[in-house]
Amino acid sequence: MATLRRALIAPLRDRWTVKIGNGPDLEVQGNILNFEYEIGEGRTKVAQVSKKWFRIADTYGVQIEPSQNDIVILAITVAIDMMR
Repeated sequence: MATLRRALIAPLRDRWTVKIGNGPDLEVQGNILNFEYEIGEGRTKVAQVSKKWFRIADTYGVQIEPSQNDIVILAITVAIDMMR
């Protein structure tokens, strides 16, 4: 359904590209190690992932914009978590 790749050169922030088979490509940018990043389509924010909303270890929140595919966004978040 989708392919997730980390950018080879990202001097200031972590950057990932999500190639979706039947949809628009998405970009992931931010601090992946600290769970502070955004998922976007061009300049439009699709979702935000943040650990600062919670005080419990190994817990982070995912805020998904309306009319987005929740399953794809959550799958991207889980894949990034496993790949980091």
